[in-house]
Amino acid sequence: MKVRSYVILLTLAGLGGASILALFGWWKFSGLQSATDDLRKEAEKSGAASQEYSDVQALLTSTRDALNAMEVYPKEFKGLFGVVRNSIVYSVAALEKITDEYSSNYKADTLNQLKKEISGVSVALDQMEKLRFSQKGGETSRREHEAARSAFDVSAKDLEISLDWLQNEADSNTKSRKNELDARWLDLEQSRKEARIFSWIAIVLYFGITAFLAWRTYRSLAQPIQSLENAASNSLDEGKPFILAETGPAEIRSLTRRLRVLVHGLEEQVAQRTLALRTKAHQLEEEMMQRKHLETQLVHAQKMEAVGQLAAGIAHEINSPSQFVNDNVMFLKDAINELLAAVSGEGEIPDAKEIEFLRENAPGSAEQALEGMERITTIVKSMKNFAYRDAASEKRPQNLNQAIEATAVVATNEWKYHAELKTDLDPNLPFVPCNIGEINQVVLNLIVNAAHAIRDSESNDGKGLILVSTRLYEQYVVITIQDDGGGIPEHVQGKIFEPFFTTKEVGVGTGQGLAIAHNVITKSHGGHIWFETEQGKGTIFFIRLSLDAPLQSSES
Repeated sequence: MKVRSYVILLTLAGLGGASILALFGWWKFSGLQSATDDLRKEAEKSGAASQEYSDVQALLTSTRDALNAMEVYPKEFKGLFGVVRNSIVYSVAALEKITDEYSSNYKADTLNQLKKEISGVSVALDQMEKLRFSQKGGETSRREHEAARSAFDVSAKDLEISLDWLQNEADSNTKSRKNELDARWLDLEQSRKEARIFSWIAIVLYFGITAFLAWRTYRSLAQPIQSLENAASNSLDEGKPFILAETGPAEIRSLTRRLRVLVHGLEEQVAQRTLALRTKAHQLEEEMMQRKHLETQLVHAQKMEAVGQLAAGIAHEINSPSQFVNDNVMFLKDAINELLAAVSGEGEIPDAKEIEFLRENAPGSAEQALEGMERITTIVKSMKNFAYRDAASEKRPQNLNQAIEATAVVATNEWKYHAELKTDLDPNLPFVPCNIGEINQVVLNLIVNAAHAIRDSESNDGKGLILVSTRLYEQYVVITIQDDGGGIPEHVQGKIFEPFFTTKEVGVGTGQGLAIAHNVITKSHGGHIWFETEQGKGTIFFIRLSLDAPLQSSES
């Protein structure tokens, strides 16, 4: 048998079984649903909420209201007979409706007796009303009135008995229908249980047949294919002889024969290709090492270029405190020479005002000279830290806060004329495994870009603000550089990390700063760099570095 025959057989069996199961379920459960709906409607039409029961209650209520009115209202009430007659009118209408629509549910004698007694009550009521409004008086009128009242009471008593009979029959009919409906509900529930049992039996049979067909398909198709795959893997991966009996459908047997011939012919080609691939892999590895070395050199060269560009500003930063130190030292030198001359007798002895002047200004001059030297030391140390290059380019635990502060000092001349630079560095920030020289270069590029953005922004009348912060988030450290410049235009936002892309004038920018920053953060350190910007409000750059980065050489 061919593979196509197996597939067709399995498909027909699956679809046929599913169709039969679906048709059986639809037939069984749709019939149950229809029976349930019919029974629910019939239940709504019967019982205490049915129209028949409501009509009977209307008859009983209106008739008893008429009888009770004769007892409740005062005899002198002029509208007494009108109230009673209105209730009797409602009673007659209700009785006629019951007789027309539900006569089969009640005894004919009961309905006829009710009609007769309601008519008798009505006649007695008419007689009482006639005697009450007649002009006769005396003993004869009183006796006639008493006789009419007696006749009304007798008719009313008989009517009350008939009403009780009607109510008993109505309650009996309601109870009988309820019992009948309960019995039908029980039958319907039993039918539901039987339908569920048959459905489960059908489902079990369907899955049993499907499982059997799947097992047969596995034995006929999957097992020969698996054996063929194992034999091919042993031959190609482990170099074992391709030995396999031809079993299964015709296609698999043909494939086994063809694969046996193909494997024997590929062994020699595989050996040749393997040798060629190893040679190529070795060459590729050398090229990758050279490329990594060139990338490291490019980063360092870009850093040195930045140092060269900042040299004039750094010289100015050093010159100002050095001039300050020189002035204070010259003042102290002159003061000391005058004192030594006075002591040796070669000069005039300073008077009290001169001594008081020296006492007030000499300590301050010394302190100011020391402050100037400390400023020069800070700038030189920052330059040294910024320009430091690890010979092995290794990633080691480094103090990011210290590196950021040093970089900010190096870039002072770029931002101090256009912005204020503030830092918000997390004092509990742990050491981060990184190449600190490369991170210094990235932070410098972003601070210089922020300063230039503020300088070129038309919205800042005075100095702008650059905020550099560090934060710890679980296993990550995030550096943010925020400025309040003009923001990045929307049409260039997708290109800023591309090499040689720049919005600056020719000769001012090379377009390598952000490209190198992106390469250093994402490839060299396995981190992430992104930005958020808003036109007219500024830009925030984010750098995320992992605390779990491997401590290894970047050349590896």
